[in-house]
Amino acid sequence: MLRGLHDKREVPMKRRDFIAAAGVGAGGVLLGTTAAAAEDRPAEKRRQVYQCAKCSTIVEIIEPGMPTLVHCGVPMKLLPEKTKDIGREKHVPVVEKIEGGYKVRVGSVAHPMLEEHYIPWIELLAGGVLLRRYLKPGEKPEATFETTASDASARAYCNLHGLWKSS
Repeated sequence: MLRGLHDKREVPMKRRDFIAAAGVGAGGVLLGTTAAAAEDRPAEKRRQVYQCAKCSTIVEIIEPGMPTLVHCGVPMKLLPEKTKDIGREKHVPVVEKIEGGYKVRVGSVAHPMLEEHYIPWIELLAGGVLLRRYLKPGEKPEATFETTASDASARAYCNLHGLWKSS
């Protein structure tokens, strides 16, 4: 079953149908390259986050490989890790050391958690271990992570305003 980011319906789809719908051959999905895009894109690095401009699919690099990711027939866009809030809305994760781990809140003022504007996930990198919590609209924009690590950093993704990192 596949579920779109903004479409809550589940649609049964075979892998080959998904690849065909994406507008690229299997080789393009596996290799993630196009001749035109490969020249102007940075090589992927571990933990970089990319988003498809057409369908909003998000990919995080676990192990670097080819220089370009392609989805829906176009190169995916690298999401920058923003670290400074501008305006009324607050997105930068606030990391607080608590007994047994860390608590991460999105924004110094609670971020909205509406169907049309919310934080789908928060992650904590602590002691070389990545911990992630997925959130739904209506939940608090925060997560608690159990770890004995002495230092940590956090990232959060806003479905409207992109990727944010604790400073």
